[in-house]
Amino acid sequence: MGVRAGILVVCLGVLLGCGGSRSSESGNLRFLQGSPDAPQVNLLVDGKSVATNIGYINATGYVSVKSGSRHVQAVPVSGASAVLDTNITITASGNQTLIVSGPAASIHSVLLTDGGTTATTGDAHVRVVNASSGMGTADVYIVPSGTSIARIAPTVANLAFNSDTGYQLVPVGAYEVFMTAPPTKNSFLSTGPINLPASANQTVVGLDDPSGSGFTFTVLTDQ
Repeated sequence: MGVRAGILVVCLGVLLGCGGSRSSESGNLRFLQGSPDAPQVNLLVDGKSVATNIGYINATGYVSVKSGSRHVQAVPVSGASAVLDTNITITASGNQTLIVSGPAASIHSVLLTDGGTTATTGDAHVRVVNASSGMGTADVYIVPSGTSIARIAPTVANLAFNSDTGYQLVPVGAYEVFMTAPPTKNSFLSTGPINLPASANQTVVGLDDPSGSGFTFTVLTDQ
């Protein structure tokens, strides 16, 4: 009887894990290649490739990554030295976006926490990221499409490089983002109409144009 009881304990230990241990939790990571002169890259997490051939202004989908401190590298497809080599903290059950920005010779990165918003009926959330080193500080306007910004205050003033506005609640439909030189209305960037579905979260990322003149943007739909 004692032997059978011992076998039962061992079996339970295998199924449940000794000491009540549990499998590691994970989070979701998305990567945006926002360095205009960096080559196409592969994304490595703890030395393992999780996304390949990521070109400028392109983003991966969300990739499941073990939570905690992770070693992240963006390595050129050609096999040259990593353009980004950093450690980030992945939040368990969270959604995050890692953006690389600025010229490849002095590359920067910013890690964003995505989602976590609650919208009322007919509304949704938009945030703007200033990932343009050439633009510098900018005033940001998030307005219904076709709205003049001539007589209104910025949604967020003096948004620095690699900073974001936080999510802003706006009515669903077409909206437009302007980034201007503070404190003027002189526009660095205007996106034109962008459609915002109900209860969505979107991130508009202002970027340097790869031509070296002017600015561009991309829109990400967040989890």
